[in-house]
Amino acid sequence: MLILSMFSFMGCASKDEKAETKILSSLQEKYGEEFVLDGIGGSWGTMNNNTLKAIVRPKHDATLKVPVEITKDLKKVYDKYLNQAVAKNAEQPIQELAKRIWPDSKLIIANDTGLTYPEHSDTGMSYKEFLDHYPMNTQLVKVYLNADDYMDAKGNMNSQAESEHYLSFANQLADYQYINSLISIIYLTPEAYEKFEEAKKSKDTVDNFYSDEEKKSGVLSVVTRVGYTLGMDGEVEESPEKILGFIETWKEKRVKSLEQRGGL
Repeated sequence: MLILSMFSFMGCASKDEKAETKILSSLQEKYGEEFVLDGIGGSWGTMNNNTLKAIVRPKHDATLKVPVEITKDLKKVYDKYLNQAVAKNAEQPIQELAKRIWPDSKLIIANDTGLTYPEHSDTGMSYKEFLDHYPMNTQLVKVYLNADDYMDAKGNMNSQAESEHYLSFANQLADYQYINSLISIIYLTPEAYEKFEEAKKSKDTVDNFYSDEEKKSGVLSVVTRVGYTLGMDGEVEESPEKILGFIETWKEKRVKSLEQRGGL
């Protein structure tokens, strides 16, 4: 039984190695770039039971985590690198828009095409071109801020001023055709804000990085989160009252954070 187990293990390892080789060669052929594999295996969250999932990163930018699926017969590879590349192209222009409103803002941009894996390979395409090809896409715009710059010593925020900021940002995104977007404004503690680059380079998402930090230390990282949607028509879908409700809902977390840091 021990010998059979060893052979089974070696067989699985060999299959994973073949899958890795196929994934990396397919992506290099498709995009003309080199990639490294973060991990492979499992079937949860895949298109069906006939595929394995993996995460790869382009060698030129380790901050990009690209979901990949490969059929178990190793014949077909599906990837969302185009999602990430187009998001990266939009990052600097959107960052400039955000900084007009929040000078300390730091951004994460992503594209979510759901169960659809893009077929195109032109990584230089604009977001508008990408949306024309994949109208089911939602652009995820996450703006991270230092919470202490936007609240007083009692955890209060100027709801009216922030509401105007949210609307102004949405209008600017619409002007530049960054529509069909889910916008999140995340207020971090100063300590968490300083770890933003570390969070980007971690093996997990930025939000999961902060969530794990909170679980390990018991100290809050995220003290307020506001979300709203910019539709295909360039209009904000939620009412001002609903958006402002997030600020009040998170008041308790802001107060708790200040207490943890010796405030109040």
